Amino acid sequence: MRTNLKRDFVVTHVCSLAMCVALLLVFRGCDDEPSVTPAPPIKPMTPVASNATYVGRDTCAKCHENEVKEWTGSHHDLAMDPATPKTVLGDFNDKEFTHQGVTSRMYRRDEKFFVHTEGPDGKMGDFEVKYTFGVEPLQQYMVEFPKGRIQCLTIAWDTERDKWYHLYQDEKIPHDDWLHWTKGGQNWNYMCAECHSTDLQKNYDIESNTYRTTYKEIDVSCEACHGPASHHVEWAEKSNTFIGEAYEGHNGLAVHMNVEDNKPQLEVCARCHSRRRIVHPDYHPGKKFDDHFAVELLQENLYHPDGQILDEVYVYGSFLQSKMYHKGVRCSNCHNPHTAELRLEGNQLCLQCHEPPKFDTVEHHRHQVGSKGAQCVECHMTTNTYMGVDARRDHSFQLPRPDLTIKLGVPNACNKCHNDKTPEWANDAMIEWYGPKRKNDPHFAPVIAAGRRGDRDVEDDLVQLANNHERPAIIRATALSLLSQYNSQNSLAASQRHLHNDDAMIRATAIRNVEQLPPQQVHVLLSPMLEDKVRSVRIEAARVLSRVANERFADKSKPESKLYWDVLDEYRHGQVFLGDQPGAHLNLAVIHENLGEVRKAEASYKKAIELEKSFVPARMNLATLYAREARNGDAEKLLREAIKYQPEYAQAHYSMGLLLAENPTRLKEAVRYLATAARRAPHHSRMQYNYGLAMQRLGDAGEAERALRAALTIETNNPEYLNALLQFHQGRLEWKKALPYAERLLALYPNVPDLRVQVELIRRNASFN
Repeated sequence: MRTNLKRDFVVTHVCSLAMCVALLLVFRGCDDEPSVTPAPPIKPMTPVASNATYVGRDTCAKCHENEVKEWTGSHHDLAMDPATPKTVLGDFNDKEFTHQGVTSRMYRRDEKFFVHTEGPDGKMGDFEVKYTFGVEPLQQYMVEFPKGRIQCLTIAWDTERDKWYHLYQDEKIPHDDWLHWTKGGQNWNYMCAECHSTDLQKNYDIESNTYRTTYKEIDVSCEACHGPASHHVEWAEKSNTFIGEAYEGHNGLAVHMNVEDNKPQLEVCARCHSRRRIVHPDYHPGKKFDDHFAVELLQENLYHPDGQILDEVYVYGSFLQSKMYHKGVRCSNCHNPHTAELRLEGNQLCLQCHEPPKFDTVEHHRHQVGSKGAQCVECHMTTNTYMGVDARRDHSFQLPRPDLTIKLGVPNACNKCHNDKTPEWANDAMIEWYGPKRKNDPHFAPVIAAGRRGDRDVEDDLVQLANNHERPAIIRATALSLLSQYNSQNSLAASQRHLHNDDAMIRATAIRNVEQLPPQQVHVLLSPMLEDKVRSVRIEAARVLSRVANERFADKSKPESKLYWDVLDEYRHGQVFLGDQPGAHLNLAVIHENLGEVRKAEASYKKAIELEKSFVPARMNLATLYAREARNGDAEKLLREAIKYQPEYAQAHYSMGLLLAENPTRLKEAVRYLATAARRAPHHSRMQYNYGLAMQRLGDAGEAERALRAALTIETNNPEYLNALLQFHQGRLEWKKALPYAERLLALYPNVPDLRVQVELIRRNASFN
């Protein structure tokens, strides 16, 4: 068994993230058992007629005067407006604001508003503000650029403190950075528009890189939530007797909010109040959420390991974790959907469901009645502040867990208020009040945290968590997603079982996990998934099956093949809709590569880079493509650019090291990159392994052994790593050191005759030392 440097260029599958910059409401609640009736099984929604059209708020107001009156002046009403003296709240009276060395000036010319600030080329320029965005606690301002592009300034007006401030207060954002106000991270057409306007049509043209974005109404109006209402108007005008092909016994609206099942209403709100990816365009209320969006799981950059909010996740992913969601609670239980205000003040909101004698007492909350600490939300809905000034509450309704702060470093409600005290102090108080055994103990957080670190001994715990029907689906799917890193028989078997889970989120995660299996097995497992009733699931199956499409689905006259190509077209249609995002072109490139369309893949990778110069994943994959074609010079150029744009990215250094190591005269240069990768990714076994092999070739035995042993520590039964250490010590005639690795290999492969002979030889030699 020989050891060599292994080329581990990674083909990255990246889905573009629709970061809906919505004005979120302040939900309030508590994680104790609510005295409400559990939701009944989900009923099919009434079909939606495809020819329904938008009629506008003025038509709605003819019959719904009170609702429109409540809505007027709400956050939804003021989500976006033309910039006028009436709508602009910021001080444009020749005011200057300096941030990280750039001094901007806000001023007026008659009825128009301007900002003198750093432009897309890094030079100072004058830009007219065309629109306002939001109303409190901050207001942003937007500028029109060529090709229909509208950009959001990162200098915003703090409406509570009446002052200008920068959204990235502690960062200098250079003009070529994706987060600069003139670049993709602040582009209204993609990042913000669909959640701040009604019937938004992005209308992006890939060839010309041009937007022709339209909307029915500039703000979040009636039909943004209730759907196109033309059939409802027809029903109303016919004295409630309208019977249409799709609406028998229905009032013509696309979705009913007040049915027993809470899911229809929640999915309408989730379209904007969630961190999610777009998987297919043309959503409007009444269509299935999972056919158009995929909610992000509890990823490390988004949530703490216990599910508390970290980054902006916009409520829905948190709420899916809560008992409230599973007991049938919906947004309108706490919020007036037309005013966007709370229905009741203070604890009265929670006491709609939670018995006052049990919960609104000193015995429960342990704080003085009427104090801040006695408020339900302070213990069960802590806040994080986003965009500098916007405090938003966590909707997972957590119990305070200072013990998890001690173990994992996650925040807890107690120390957010008592920030002069230690978590140990808070934990002692909790034990004194409620005893050492809390009803939520043990928590899933330690398992998620260990899975994020890649700990090998937590694999079985992740399998158990994924199988635990008492946990919410988003937690189970997160556990399942973490199993993908182990690629073991146990983890893969767990993923296979969950291909038929009742929850679409879990099924889609399982599909991604089994992508690691041999092509034949992937075909057998995932072909039935092409008929999944949920689009976000079946297109994930089609994406993975693209690896075997040319072989298994070549005859398009066969029903199975026709189904496959139809579903793959659904996937590609969603990516084309996202054609203004580099990640979409990356995804299309991967499909092209899997289908053997190499030049189309190359073009898609280049398009991704053209859209965003700093987009590293496309460079990595294109470098892999070039390396396979022996275009090492082109691959090296791309990898150097990737390191320039993302110097902390270990994979870029690793790939560069592997590429250079193919040339024996550049081995020393290659080792520098491999060493950097190994240092920056200490838990990545392949990086440790290949660095160790390179050091062995350079003759540094001590460092080679250390790195190879580090790799084996991470993957204790990896036969390549065992063999590498066996060969290392055997080559140095260190028979006693070689013997344990040889015996462990033999235990893995007891029926390999040559290996048995080799082990006997090592044993004899070891006995003489």
